[in-house]
Amino acid sequence: MRINTSKTHLIPFSIMKYMILMLLLTSTHFASAADISEEIKSYISSIKSIAVEFIQEDSTGRLAEGMLIIDKPYKFRCNYYEPFPIVIVGNKNYVSVYDYEMGHLSRIKATENIFNFLLVDKVSFDNQFEILSAKQNNNSYVLRLKNHDLNKISEIWFDKKNKNIQKMQIFEENNNITLTFGNTMQIGNISSSLFIMKDPEVFGTPDRFTKAELETKFKKL
Repeated sequence: MRINTSKTHLIPFSIMKYMILMLLLTSTHFASAADISEEIKSYISSIKSIAVEFIQEDSTGRLAEGMLIIDKPYKFRCNYYEPFPIVIVGNKNYVSVYDYEMGHLSRIKATENIFNFLLVDKVSFDNQFEILSAKQNNNSYVLRLKNHDLNKISEIWFDKKNKNIQKMQIFEENNNITLTFGNTMQIGNISSSLFIMKDPEVFGTPDRFTKAELETKFKKL
């Protein structure tokens, strides 16, 4: 009796082709994630001086607007517009947070700053952060990032073409904060006063700036 063996040979061959295809797809995925990570880290390292407006929303729907100004190395100002009562100023050593409602100044380590990933070089980035995932989503690159010092996870969106930051989500135990960023401006001739927080008990309440006032403190390039 003749036995047809064509199917018994076909099935293993089909499985083999499927396995090879899956391996190729998997390899391509991981290579792509690595490439995206390197692209974003290279962009962050290349940042010099920028200003970008943002809208912030938390899980309760509370909204705030402001402008983030970065002047590398290390200096930044997160300038919330009224009525949100906070201003944040940072340098290499620490970050100062002033609450206008409470009249209170507090300081934290620079590494505990949520924007610190934008301020560091590649070596410091790799030491302080872990990229949990990196993927393309339409015209954006999306990084899921863990801050080792804060033990917090953020999801950050970058424009695929120019790499400018688009959105940042910070996942906390009882609250998620989303910052949506506008157009990134390259700036120069920045007033050093933007990055200085003097003791309010000695020098009085820190200056509070509107958008128009801020834009007199630097030059758009």
